[in-house]
Amino acid sequence: MTTPESDDDRPPPICQRCSRELHPGRGDFYVVSVLAIADPSPPVFAEEDLTLDVGREIRRLTAQLHGLGEQEARDQVYRRLVFPLCTPCYNRWIEDPTGS
Repeated sequence: MTTPESDDDRPPPICQRCSRELHPGRGDFYVVSVLAIADPSPPVFAEEDLTLDVGREIRRLTAQLHGLGEQEARDQVYRRLVFPLCTPCYNRWIEDPTGS
């Protein structure tokens, strides 16, 4: 009979930047959640857009998606990442998240 893996059986999490071992419950790391959403603004239409054949445009857009997997198509619109960072890496990241 197998038993569910207990917290003691799992390897400790590691910092996703420096690979330092993290210790849950000791307050030595942060869990960072990044949510990326494609431009949520309503589309802008020009006068000539209103004269286009709607059926043809739908087929054109559908053709652009052809060959993309479900996850790949979803990632073009919405993506959520969650990762642990040790305190020193978090402090560097939060001050300069883009690394510029």
